Amino acid sequence: MLATVTTRIPHRLLGLALVLAGLVAAATKPVQAAPPTYAGEVAAILQKNCQGCHRPGHVGPFSLETYAQARKRADDIATVVRERRMPPWKAAPQVYPKFYHDRSMSEADIKTVVTWAEAGAPEGDRTQMPTPPEYPGEWRLGTPDLVLEMPVDFAVPASGEDVYRCFVFPTNLPDDRYIAALEYRPGNRRVVHHIQGYVDNLGLGRKRDESEAGVGYASYSGAGVKTLCDLASWVPGDEARFLPEGVGRSLPRGSDIILQVHYHPTGKPETDRSRIGLYFSKTPIKQTLHRTGAFQPNLKIPAGDPNFEARASWILPVDMEALFVQPHMHSLGHDMRMWATLPGGRELDLIQIDDWDFAWQSYYYFEQPITLPKGTVVKVVAHFDNSANNPRNPNNPPKPVQWGWASYDEMCVGFIGVTKKGQDLTQPDEKDDLSQIIDQNRDDLRELRKRVAKDPDKAPLD
Repeated sequence: MLATVTTRIPHRLLGLALVLAGLVAAATKPVQAAPPTYAGEVAAILQKNCQGCHRPGHVGPFSLETYAQARKRADDIATVVRERRMPPWKAAPQVYPKFYHDRSMSEADIKTVVTWAEAGAPEGDRTQMPTPPEYPGEWRLGTPDLVLEMPVDFAVPASGEDVYRCFVFPTNLPDDRYIAALEYRPGNRRVVHHIQGYVDNLGLGRKRDESEAGVGYASYSGAGVKTLCDLASWVPGDEARFLPEGVGRSLPRGSDIILQVHYHPTGKPETDRSRIGLYFSKTPIKQTLHRTGAFQPNLKIPAGDPNFEARASWILPVDMEALFVQPHMHSLGHDMRMWATLPGGRELDLIQIDDWDFAWQSYYYFEQPITLPKGTVVKVVAHFDNSANNPRNPNNPPKPVQWGWASYDEMCVGFIGVTKKGQDLTQPDEKDDLSQIIDQNRDDLRELRKRVAKDPDKAPLD
């Protein structure tokens, strides 16, 4: 049997031991960090991620340039950044090559904003405020080489269906040029939904404009005439940028530029006078940029279907380099994935959008061009929600919807911007033939679709 040993500690020493134990516990207890403040951390985050749109005259519906403005909406800001609804960046992470203009906010910055809001949005020491950013002047890329403006204001009615109007701008250029960058300036952001540009080297837009009363002419289907190439587009949040050195868009001498503007009535009469600024290449151009892609024109979405799937594909007729992708759907769109199947079977993800928003579309430029050999298949799979539970559904109750140019129609397009691999237009024998190659490819595809319509069992497309 073991003996029990009892140690008697004098009361004086016992009290001292308890005091020492308390001091040790207090020293080892984690010190709660002070919450982030607007001046110390949050202002810089808002400058980087929010103020580009949330400032006067820009697409954001309110400004976030001051502490008072941010404090008023602190809880809402925390919610939308935590749910990654803002800043608007639709590309899903980890499923594509890197994009050089990725707007997604880092996890650390999201945590900082959320913690700041939960702490009551403290202002902090005003002396710690970061220097306000200096935004570009009227033109983001500097003074353009050529500015084209609508000659008169265009009147947008207070109500009714959306308006798609094309305006023709003569360039009167005496020499061939290449466009290194372009910048759209919508005249009235309240009504301009998007702008799409085209190069018309045949004067067909002028003839159509002359045949219709008023300024411009109506056209749902893009320019409504055959054009040489497109000039990208403007959508809310889009950022003008220069193409890589040696790459340009062709603008033959004497060509016109056609702008198709999509107007959305606001409930009161409005006017618009939009412009476009062109920046010409100052260095020799080796490759021309063209936009093409995978289309599904046989789209037919049943009424009530909450998850209708559509697929499309496009086979590259020559070796190319991809500079950007641009998924495109309308209001019923829910999600889209684009990828490329290379010769030999290897797959390469291009982009995935899990939460499509018709009001926020973008060109997604890759950090580096992606080589796609001849025979590569660019593929698209998309899903549409044509149910009554879709708050963006333009039809109540839902009705069958098919391919069309109007907003209440639908589209399934995976656009891709490409150049011809190895093309060097500085060489005397080199031809700028990518446009013709793409046009011939589209003609062949139309013939293929006609044959498939007669014999669907032989369809080679998705």
